[in-house]
Amino acid sequence: MEPIAKKWYDNLGQGKIMGTKCLDCGAFTFPPLTVCRKCNSRNIQWQEISGKGTLIMYSSTILPAKKFTKYAPIPYGIVKLEEGPCFFTKIEGADVSSTEAIIKGNEQLPVEVKAEIQQVEGVNIVAFRK
Repeated sequence: MEPIAKKWYDNLGQGKIMGTKCLDCGAFTFPPLTVCRKCNSRNIQWQEISGKGTLIMYSSTILPAKKFTKYAPIPYGIVKLEEGPCFFTKIEGADVSSTEAIIKGNEQLPVEVKAEIQQVEGVNIVAFRK
């Protein structure tokens, strides 16, 4: 059986953002796991996400990993996917230039966002854009 992380990154490399759907209870899990988060079933299948979500809140990193310090401050937030799960990820288009900007931006939430695949330092990641 192919490791789930490898399959996740291989799919990102092909332009697909995938999660897993339980064939027993119908729950959607994102990021994908080998077991359903709701009922613990292993009867799952890979399914591409719609890419639609709602930004619930955001902030910025204080100390990103050393590899990413040149990108700081990096806006990160919680996105509730159309499929149900919440995902903590990079948010494009969010103003994190100051504490005041972050507070003001959060006062305007929730807003619709769209998923995109980005390559950062040689790694494909899932980000959402306002």
